[in-house]
Amino acid sequence: MSQNTHLKEIEHKANLYHGDGLIDIAIGLGILIFAIAMILDQAAFTGAWIILLLPALRSVKKSLTVPRLRYTDFRPAPNAQWKVKLVIVTVTGVVALLFTLGLVVFTRNETIPALTAWIREYGLVVVGVLLTGLLSFIAWATGAKRAYAYAAMAVITFASGYWFNLEFPLYLTVLGAIIVLSGMVVLVQFMRKYPIPKGK
Repeated sequence: MSQNTHLKEIEHKANLYHGDGLIDIAIGLGILIFAIAMILDQAAFTGAWIILLLPALRSVKKSLTVPRLRYTDFRPAPNAQWKVKLVIVTVTGVVALLFTLGLVVFTRNETIPALTAWIREYGLVVVGVLLTGLLSFIAWATGAKRAYAYAAMAVITFASGYWFNLEFPLYLTVLGAIIVLSGMVVLVQFMRKYPIPKGK
């Protein structure tokens, strides 16, 4: 019973830990999924796929992070659990909002012509602002300072795409790929720094 309790405590800490780069990979994959869906003209239906990243993230953390976390000196902040729950609720809300906006455009809903026209005109700006704000919020909530760099990168990427008149999915794909690669580098460094001892 004591061992199971200890294991659950480690799993709980793993969900709050950002030094394994997995949250970066999840964020990058979410952006890539959205970009690919836009290319396939299925952006309105990406919300479910992005939400599925949350249980997938926990599953990967259980296999990669939990066995190594006991060898680190990681101690979550007292309010870390509350912040992570806030992140989950916020991400879910943002995805729901994007899904709603995408659905309006996808179904070419003309019941509210002014709203539909506004979304078609400024929808990409809204996505850029929401993404930048979400990345900054994740950085604050999780303590992963590199997410602030991702937010700044998002601003630069969106501004460059707009300035050079590039297709939106193109620079969104570039941003997602950079974040995924960054997360993979952090993950490799984490696994090398905290290898699982033989026989464990």
